[in-house]
Amino acid sequence: MRSNGLFTGTKIPGLDGLRAISILLVMASHSGLQGVVPGVFGVTVFFFISGFLITTLLLREHEAHGRICLRTFYVRRLLWLYPPLIVFILISTLAWIVTGHQIDLIGIAAALGYLANYASILIPESMRGVGGQLWSLAVEEHFYALYPLLVMVLAPRLFLALPVVLGLCALSLGLRFFIALSYPEVAAEYIGKATETRVDAILFGAAAALMLRMKGEAFVERWTRPGVVMLAFAALLFSFLIRDAFFRETIRYTIQSIALVPLVLAAAAGFRYVLARKVLESWPMVQIGKLSYSLYLWHLAGLALGEAIVPGSGWNLVMAMAIGWAASFLFATASYWYVELPLLGLRRQFGSNVGGGPAAGSMSSKRPYTGPERRLAPRDTVLPAA
Repeated sequence: MRSNGLFTGTKIPGLDGLRAISILLVMASHSGLQGVVPGVFGVTVFFFISGFLITTLLLREHEAHGRICLRTFYVRRLLWLYPPLIVFILISTLAWIVTGHQIDLIGIAAALGYLANYASILIPESMRGVGGQLWSLAVEEHFYALYPLLVMVLAPRLFLALPVVLGLCALSLGLRFFIALSYPEVAAEYIGKATETRVDAILFGAAAALMLRMKGEAFVERWTRPGVVMLAFAALLFSFLIRDAFFRETIRYTIQSIALVPLVLAAAAGFRYVLARKVLESWPMVQIGKLSYSLYLWHLAGLALGEAIVPGSGWNLVMAMAIGWAASFLFATASYWYVELPLLGLRRQFGSNVGGGPAAGSMSSKRPYTGPERRLAPRDTVLPAA
């Protein structure tokens, strides 16, 4: 498999900024603006860039070494995701109990076992005080449990990978139509959170990475033309404005995922959009992007604290949300510095490049495989929920 010359360093430009936009959309939606801010779209963006990033990294590793080390892939994710999750669940459940509420052990088990999406669908009361936002983390982890195995099979025969991935996207869309038509009374909740009905957003990101790997700059040039980018923005606006329930439960997710292809490519690999790249790569956006997982875990707790301090509506609600945002960033920063970063050295032993500088040289040459190199695995991405 040949390299296309793009993304040969440790960092894909713009993705921290896109993560920042995604989590800010989610937080704004959860701050009482759900009627005007598309928080669910923030989840879709994170799903997409997650599939895009991980596919790029897995293909790089296979290209450089002729194989993919699943053990280090899964250990890296466990070391990054699980400690902050455990700390969050422990503190949030203790706070819930101290304030006089009861915790359902099923909800805790579902959160720790990455089954929060199905628990939220089938027994939503079990997730109270645990973290209802954890449904999207479950969707992503189900994807990561199986997708590297698929890449291992398809990487040596890349011409088959794109049809397979797009076929899975079509299957997910078909399932949404089936559920919306057959079970309309539960369609909105199930389709919005079930892995099989939401995974196509991640798969469309994977498809974009596959095309980029196969076609290189020609693919970027074609999909980031101004007319295509404007059409993508128009498609997104259309998907936001149409309020029909059947549309929103079925084709909306597909339209948004396809529209993200030119937009993410423009941010990550396009050569025309210098100003947009500068904004996405600016210090505030990069810092928020780095905090995105911690913000995902803690923002609902921060917002709830703000409402507890300043209850009421109107200007009281505005003040409560301001306090909630400040608390969310405070909690997230503490989680990042005191839970995530202390494990950085251990993660680096398994190939993570968090906090590392750009690697020198090309990744196209093959050499004996002795385990994943640090430059092959920058910080993985995770999905906040709406």
